Amino acid sequence: MTKSNGMTADQPSSISINSFLRDIRSPMNAKPLILMVDDKPMNLLSLSAAIQDDEFGIVQAGSGNEALGLVLDHDFALILLDVQMPGMDGFETAELIRSNARTRHIPIIFISAVSQEETHLFKGYDKGAVDYLFKPVNVFILKSKIRVFLELYREKKEKEILYRNLENALSEAEQKSRIIHDQNVLLKDLSVKDGLTGLYNHRHMIAVMETEFNRALRYKTDLSCLLMDIDYFKSVNDTLGHPFGDFVLKHFAEHLKDHVRDSDFVFRYGGEEFLVLLPQTDLSGAVAMAEKFRKAMENVQFKEGNVQTAVTVSIGVASLYTHHPSGYSAMISFADQALFTAKAEGRNRSHVYKESDEPAPIAEMPQDQRVHFIKDNITAVLTKTKKASVSSLELLVRDLGNSLTERRSLLLKEYITMMGYHMNLPPQVVETFKLAATIHDCFQSLIGCGEQKNQSGEDKRQMPFLMAELTEKFDFFADEREVLLAHHEHYDGSGYPLGLEKDQIPMGARIFAIAEAFVCLCMEGGEGVATFDAPVLSLAQQAGSIFDPVLVSLFLKALKTCEPNKISDQTMDEAKQIIATRLVTAGPEY
Repeated sequence: MTKSNGMTADQPSSISINSFLRDIRSPMNAKPLILMVDDKPMNLLSLSAAIQDDEFGIVQAGSGNEALGLVLDHDFALILLDVQMPGMDGFETAELIRSNARTRHIPIIFISAVSQEETHLFKGYDKGAVDYLFKPVNVFILKSKIRVFLELYREKKEKEILYRNLENALSEAEQKSRIIHDQNVLLKDLSVKDGLTGLYNHRHMIAVMETEFNRALRYKTDLSCLLMDIDYFKSVNDTLGHPFGDFVLKHFAEHLKDHVRDSDFVFRYGGEEFLVLLPQTDLSGAVAMAEKFRKAMENVQFKEGNVQTAVTVSIGVASLYTHHPSGYSAMISFADQALFTAKAEGRNRSHVYKESDEPAPIAEMPQDQRVHFIKDNITAVLTKTKKASVSSLELLVRDLGNSLTERRSLLLKEYITMMGYHMNLPPQVVETFKLAATIHDCFQSLIGCGEQKNQSGEDKRQMPFLMAELTEKFDFFADEREVLLAHHEHYDGSGYPLGLEKDQIPMGARIFAIAEAFVCLCMEGGEGVATFDAPVLSLAQQAGSIFDPVLVSLFLKALKTCEPNKISDQTMDEAKQIIATRLVTAGPEY
């Protein structure tokens, strides 16, 4: 074996050996290793040269201690061990190798020049030798023995690989089995649970209701049912958005689960309605549970980011041994009629089913209940009509294929919403501003004035009047019309069409103007911008002249909170300094 640099003839280098081992045991050059131990370097060199073969690598050690260190760090197919060595002889070295569980499997061939007496041979075999050769070594015999042990080593390694592959296959099979089991559990959950709230779904409710109803009849135990509805939930979706509405539903369900026993069942009945089934619970227990939960919900704030709201709940109660329903569906029907009465009486209350709970004609309702009923229905009709009208306008614009206008409109509403929440404006007010923005973009696109740079000055000044005239066709757009008419007015009075200034300009129009200008600055050329630095500075420079400086300051603060990575701190500081000079003369308004 050729020694690597650094190994002298007198003392084999452990550093060189380790380097050699790393090379020879690499995946590209994996060979069995033979450890040759002798205190005389010349013996190592001559024997290595005599037996060297491409099928195996040879590692040399000059002492028993060095050999012990190597066998602990590496796997050898065979050890050729000299018996006579100073310090620790071959017998002691072999005994220590055999005493370690990690190294006892390595076959050892003693090489000795001392004695061929049987007692000496027996001592070698007693210390763990598998064979005994005497110097001078017959190279032909040694090579034959090496081939035998290399073959045994390869067979052992093949068995280890086979065993390891078998273990891996078993592990993979177990893992796949677990995955299949987990998937089956997931599929079962998906089949019986609501994806949003995690509660049991309506389909599973039918199966459970039937089982529990029959169980209660068989064992003569009571069974109660609570059907509940989140009050005015539609307004939550309409004013705060459906994603936040989903947030409310999810956390409402969590609160509901916290208020029931482990033996109770909670279902999402549909939309914002939930059903709770209370086995072995009489009417008084059901009412107590309903009232406890209803009162708890009065103190809950649903908050996500800058958006928050509170909701109340109306609950209808029905019980098996009080109301004697003919089946589980009749029990649900009784609870549903009780829920209707709870809502008709003003909501945020629980009501126990009575036969008189059939909805009364409007003419027979008490006056306060009648007024409340009519207001609710008229508001709902007008809201639906208004939204349907705006949706029709959006559909007309979509048919024109102007994706840029649609994207611009979405951004505009997003920034108006952002401003509204940071100013703590009522959701209904924010919704009015957003509707005005939608109407503005739809009318502008439909009229064919999306590119205002092609319009004459007189045409531009007529646009607010034209939009106001168009919205007069829908009398319920009065609030939005005010925004549309004044959104081109300037804070310093230089705008149009009426020359309004400062707080003469409706707040909605001032907010709209800032949001619209910012969107236009970001979408110049039809593409969005990577950073907001340039639009922010442009907006700040127009504060106090075109835009309300107080509102610009609030807008930029909200924007930095929502999009911190798109505005550099340096730009924000510069914008603040510009706006500060305008605020001196603006005066406090809010």
